[in-house]
Amino acid sequence: MNWMTVIWPMVTGACFTLALINLRIACGDRRAAPHLFFAFASLAVAAISGFELALMRTSDLVTYDAILRWAVVPIGIMMASTAGFVWSFFHAGRTWLGITSVLLNLSAQMADFVTPVPAVRHAVALRQQETFGGVHFTIPTIVSQPIWEAVDILSVLFLIAYTWDAAWVVWKRGERRRALVIGWGVTLFLLGARGHAILVERGILPTPYLVSFSFLGLLIAIGIELTDDVLHTARIARNLKESERRIDLAARAAALGFWTWDITSNEIWANPAARALFGIRQSEKLNLSHFFGLLHPEDRQGVEFAIQESLSDGKEYEREYRTQLPDGKIRWIAARGKADQQEKVMRGVVMDITAQRGSEQELEQVRSQLAHSGRVSMMGQLASALAHELNQPLGAILRNAEAAEIFLQSTSPDIEELRAIIGDIRKDDQRAGQVIDRLRSMLKRRDLESMPISIQDLLNESITLARADAASRQVGLEISIAPDLPPVKGDRVHLQQVLLNLLINAMDAMNGSSKGARRVVLSAEPDGQGKLLIAVKDSGHGIAPESLGHVFDPFFTTKSHGMGMGLAISQTIIVSHGGELSAKNNPDGVGATFRFTLPVAEEGLAA
Repeated sequence: MNWMTVIWPMVTGACFTLALINLRIACGDRRAAPHLFFAFASLAVAAISGFELALMRTSDLVTYDAILRWAVVPIGIMMASTAGFVWSFFHAGRTWLGITSVLLNLSAQMADFVTPVPAVRHAVALRQQETFGGVHFTIPTIVSQPIWEAVDILSVLFLIAYTWDAAWVVWKRGERRRALVIGWGVTLFLLGARGHAILVERGILPTPYLVSFSFLGLLIAIGIELTDDVLHTARIARNLKESERRIDLAARAAALGFWTWDITSNEIWANPAARALFGIRQSEKLNLSHFFGLLHPEDRQGVEFAIQESLSDGKEYEREYRTQLPDGKIRWIAARGKADQQEKVMRGVVMDITAQRGSEQELEQVRSQLAHSGRVSMMGQLASALAHELNQPLGAILRNAEAAEIFLQSTSPDIEELRAIIGDIRKDDQRAGQVIDRLRSMLKRRDLESMPISIQDLLNESITLARADAASRQVGLEISIAPDLPPVKGDRVHLQQVLLNLLINAMDAMNGSSKGARRVVLSAEPDGQGKLLIAVKDSGHGIAPESLGHVFDPFFTTKSHGMGMGLAISQTIIVSHGGELSAKNNPDGVGATFRFTLPVAEEGLAA
């Protein structure tokens, strides 16, 4: 055994080991094409190393020529694998250059096999050469057909051109180190291997073929880049694991459940938290039909429609629905998700919002009760308005009834006059009934009924209801309405409550002011943004600066007898109508103005 019989097998073993490692990586990840091509190239060079060792130890010319002929097979595989590596690693360059290189090399190989005498490399003589350590090896005398030798060299040049063409694109993308390492690695290997082979075959260098040793440089270059990718992947994997831990911790803290619906197989994967929300056992299989069966009957159609809309439009799926647990309890669920049309899956999260829903319902009940309390607290003011409003129609009814009685006492009463009197009595009775209905509506707890309302009628009715109280306080009420205002959309009774509350507050704000200066102006005009602006302006003492930011807070009041709920309830009503309620002191320093907006009704007034 000599040093040559040790070194070449070591090279073969190193190449074979690298091939197995990269082949394992490629098998574990279908996207790791560079590792697969590198594994093929390593296997090819391992075979080339074995052929080189066989050529060094062969003294028979026929055997040497046969080995030389078959050695072109792993050389062709190595060339094709190198081109494939550059293509899959860089994803750049003119592909036709690489394909041309492979086709030229294949043509030269075929020429070696189909001709009686090898066309590229044909050994015509052998001689023994001694090197250091007294080791002898065989050196051939090679003859070639010039045209096929040129084809073989051109295949190498085309592969180098393809490598640098791809490397230039990668260089421009900013990956300069990668471009230089792979570009020079492939170039030095190909030029070194093919150039050394030419010098050996011309008898210039008395050495064995060293293709496998030239490949070691490329092994180092490619190994560095692939190792960086593996290390980068490992770092990403560690970061992903850490991210998964954080997401899991956040999901537990927020009580989130994760789910994935495979659209093709119709199977649903759900993590333990999601299964617990629906009362599903961990071992229980889940599909879309089973999921719909868990929903409240009233919510199934809405959920199904939302899922189908998300699949067809690509929008996010977002829905709140109820699910009925095995013990009969109802749980509210908030779900969000998005479909991936390429992978044919929909992924999302679910969260328990039962407590939130309960709080919202309780809050709505409290708000309704407070609004009702606010309306009841206004009964005193409304009672005087009611008495004032009923006095006129009731007095008219009494006078008409007395007149009718006088007419009936005559021997021949005027029938037409009696008919007119009865008509007036009916009209006055209807007016009295309308007054009572308005008061009953104001005091009755009811939900919002939105419809088109004439703003002029709304303001006039509110002024009429407040006029008796204004007269007793010696307050002048004025109304200013811009012409041709469109109707607003809202609930007449709730809006009357807001206007009455603002009018009464305005009158309260002028307590202590001189009688001649007590004036309230109710106005309405467009705000220039598709809404109407309604304002109640008084000439009172204004709002203290420290109180201006709190006037709409619940239970905040500047009145000794106030509850502090009127403005808070009014703001809730206006916001529910899609408007805004605000307050400010008048620029002249006298009094304050409360303003609110209401949306214009798209349709006309109800008949």
